[in-house]
Amino acid sequence: MKNPRRSNFMSRLSHEESISPFVRFQLLVLISMYIGYAALMLCRNTLAACSVGMMQDPSLNIDEASFGHLMAWHSAGAIMGKLVTGPGADLLGGRRMFLLALSLTAIANVGFAFSSTFTLFAAFNFFGQAAKAGGWPAMVQVVRSWFPSTRYGQVWSVIATSSRVGTIAAGLLFGFLLTLLDWRSVFLVSAALTAGILVVLYFTLKERPEDAGLPTLLEHERVSRSDYERSNDADTDTSPQTVQHALDQTTLWQACGTFAKSGRFWLIGFSIVFLTVCMDFVHFIPAYLASELNFSAASSSAAGTAFPMGMFAALLITSFYYDRLSKLQLIGVIGCQLLFSGAAVLLLWRLDVVPEAMQAEVAIATIFLLGLAISPAYYVPMSVFSVAFGGKHAGFLVAVIDIFGYAAAMLFNYFGGTIAMDHGWPTFLSILLAVTLLATICMVSFLLLDWKANRSKIGFENNSV
Repeated sequence: MKNPRRSNFMSRLSHEESISPFVRFQLLVLISMYIGYAALMLCRNTLAACSVGMMQDPSLNIDEASFGHLMAWHSAGAIMGKLVTGPGADLLGGRRMFLLALSLTAIANVGFAFSSTFTLFAAFNFFGQAAKAGGWPAMVQVVRSWFPSTRYGQVWSVIATSSRVGTIAAGLLFGFLLTLLDWRSVFLVSAALTAGILVVLYFTLKERPEDAGLPTLLEHERVSRSDYERSNDADTDTSPQTVQHALDQTTLWQACGTFAKSGRFWLIGFSIVFLTVCMDFVHFIPAYLASELNFSAASSSAAGTAFPMGMFAALLITSFYYDRLSKLQLIGVIGCQLLFSGAAVLLLWRLDVVPEAMQAEVAIATIFLLGLAISPAYYVPMSVFSVAFGGKHAGFLVAVIDIFGYAAAMLFNYFGGTIAMDHGWPTFLSILLAVTLLATICMVSFLLLDWKANRSKIGFENNSV
């Protein structure tokens, strides 16, 4: 007797073979975005990796407070960049904006390397972060053109790991280079690596399937669905819907009105406010390790990679489960992860309870666990929501949500260094703990509202049938 499971497997295998050219280009585009965004993060984190080296440079007169002020310009540049590159990605297209972001970010790092005053440091840091801000809105448009909505969670989880790869590479590679070169040369190395990747992506990254001689995503999904149904004698449509989005025919101002009326928009915005502050702790980790645990400039940069390593591991795991969980299940999973992140911050705050001989190892392990717990909530829900809710304005929507976070990070970076220097790292970490708890409340509220909205949508579609 014919085995139905084997028959179903063989039909799926045949189906995948028939669409292999499209799948190959999807993978090429995904890999291109992955490598490109890792390069952007490499440039972005060069300053954090070199922070201790700059503070130890007697010609610069930079301490924790002035470094925090410099990082505030970092966040201000990101805000300005999001305001420009968000709608810019929607107008110019994802590919052009992505390549432009890479080129300008590399140029900014070159300028930073040749600067000697705080004013020039702030200017090039502002410019570099404004350019780098175009990366995520650009990818939103590319993902929307190449991938169906049922794979958004997986795609964004994978892409988000690229940011951690860039951050880890910055800590490890630049930590090693700082033992051989001065901090200025390290900035030039990061710019050169980014320029090389830019050349490669010019040829490999495609805006839409049509640019690679392939059918549109809509046509591809229709053909794939029809082939799969015929091969399985299916009577029902179980494939993702690829109908035109409700906001595709609206102007930007009309879309802004829709966003402003959405409770989910405001909740995800405030979630990102607090989560971005938690994420920006990564910029202070080398200084924290050097000050509290007497790490050297090179070792503090390398040890600081524990945070992005934890984030990388979490996002890799998230890529396997996010799309498989219901929205109700996601509330529990992400809520528990954020509660765990609060426990990690609490341990860093009260590190004095740990025997002194073990404090360094415990601190690094806790920083790893903090990154592991917090990254899925920061990267994936916002990106999935933006693509699904924003339509053709998705690039602008994700940029606006990011602005919420960068505005808070600007204040945190500006005052954070001063708080650490004047009041100590325990006070700094107690504030970070409060922020983590607020992030948990806002994100769980968003996920709950998103679940209710999805349930209402399904009920409406069932009643309409």
